[in-house]
Amino acid sequence: MSMKLRTANTALACLACLLQATLSSWTAEMPGIEKVEVGRNRAIYVNGKPFFPIMAWLQEPRNFPTIGSCRMNTVAGYWPRSGGTRDVREYLNLVEKAGLYGVVPFDERLKGHPALLGYIHGDEPDLPQRISDAVVEPAQNLRINPETPLWKLVDGDVFSWSVLDPLEGASVTVKLKEPVTVRRLAVWLTISEGLSVAREVAFEANGKELLRATLAPKRGQQKFDLPHRVTFTQLTLRILSVNPAKNVWGSLREIEGFDKDGKNVLLSPPRTVPRSSPGHVLEHYRVIKKSDSSRPVFVTLTGHFHPFFNKYNADQLKMYPEYIKAADVVGFDIYPIYGWNKPEWIHLVHEGTELLVEMAGPRPVYAWIETSKGSRWTGELAEQKDVKPTHIRAEVWMAICRGATAIGYFTHVWKPGYSQFGVPAANREAITQINAQVTRLAPAILGDEPERTVSIRGEKAVKLDALAKCKNGELYIFAVNYDESLRETQARVEVEGIPALAEVCVVDEDRTITSEEGFFVDLFDPLAVHIYRIGLAK
Repeated sequence: MSMKLRTANTALACLACLLQATLSSWTAEMPGIEKVEVGRNRAIYVNGKPFFPIMAWLQEPRNFPTIGSCRMNTVAGYWPRSGGTRDVREYLNLVEKAGLYGVVPFDERLKGHPALLGYIHGDEPDLPQRISDAVVEPAQNLRINPETPLWKLVDGDVFSWSVLDPLEGASVTVKLKEPVTVRRLAVWLTISEGLSVAREVAFEANGKELLRATLAPKRGQQKFDLPHRVTFTQLTLRILSVNPAKNVWGSLREIEGFDKDGKNVLLSPPRTVPRSSPGHVLEHYRVIKKSDSSRPVFVTLTGHFHPFFNKYNADQLKMYPEYIKAADVVGFDIYPIYGWNKPEWIHLVHEGTELLVEMAGPRPVYAWIETSKGSRWTGELAEQKDVKPTHIRAEVWMAICRGATAIGYFTHVWKPGYSQFGVPAANREAITQINAQVTRLAPAILGDEPERTVSIRGEKAVKLDALAKCKNGELYIFAVNYDESLRETQARVEVEGIPALAEVCVVDEDRTITSEEGFFVDLFDPLAVHIYRIGLAK
């Protein structure tokens, strides 16, 4: 083929790409929902047609215009304080008025609502919770802070603490199931600016005073030998006096009692359990389906099914397939930057989707995507790393390439102030572009897998992934560089049966690639996404 002819064909191919992009950018208004089904290729079907949900989490109605302008089509979650209305029916009416769909908690009064895409379980039922079998009772005058339960005084973690309010005159009693014999007692103080600090304390066993001690105003363990061994089932610590400060409350880190071998016999380590058991979630699922089987039930899990986080042991990880039985559509959230301040963990979005798709079988899977910094979990705002448009785009396509057939965005920020939609302008623009592209390409994303094999690999083992789908006689390849080391690479995309000199249209990039026999090559910048369309003869 001559260079002139090849150039002319390339120009025509690019023009075809642009024309199709223009024609496909039009989308009809969201129709009223009459029927929702889970169909082929893990796709959600609305009124018999495949639909790709793009969700926003827990939004007030005043944010609906912003959600729509960002080309999201669904809002998920609701409760009165954050929903902006005290009635979920009224909320869903406002969702419909805004031209959106809703995935909301079950209410039998919603059956048949034209904006009801599905129901959703309580958020993150698998969220790890620390519970303890220890019994530590406060004096009646103490105000208890539920975020610092008293069992933390005997959990063995010298970096945790329990608040005593007021500190002066406070007392707590550790009650044991079996008698213990103690030779030495110890206290760990908390020293923080503005907090009162315990100075004089008394220990009592079974109601009888054992000793009084003066504590040094310092961090760390302070031990006290007993005059003789003492056996008891109850130990009470009283704060007799304090070093006062601005606040009348203070805290203790640990109370310890050691036997003759130096073992802390007061120690009661907590256990990690999920917030809500799979059995409880399954029971709720059955109630929903018995009342209204016309809509799918969604559940969002944390990312702790990934062994990377090491929150649950091997036996506990077996609960995840049980959670999945309690839903028709399953999703997860891992926010590498927003939640952990670790951009180098971005690959976990890819791996998490892969693991969940494997467990979910034919069920649709969705991933929640981070949109900004401003988390309440990762330190001061100045210390938090930015979530950039490249991160958002890569995470969306990581999920899609691993089999997600819906996505959602978490847009809440707490710093510098709370906002349900705290997405920076640049990220908002990127999200709008991403969503428009996903919506336009949804028929292909939800299409059938090709009969021919497609694979992708880069230089130096850079992490790449590709999803191949067929639609209307054309082959689509969605590809992403998800390498956490932010390495660029020359990728080789192998396509079974592609001839030499075939034109590969790079969608939305105004360029084409000419293939070699059986493959084509392209450059992937760090976290780059490329989408290819190829017309192949059968």
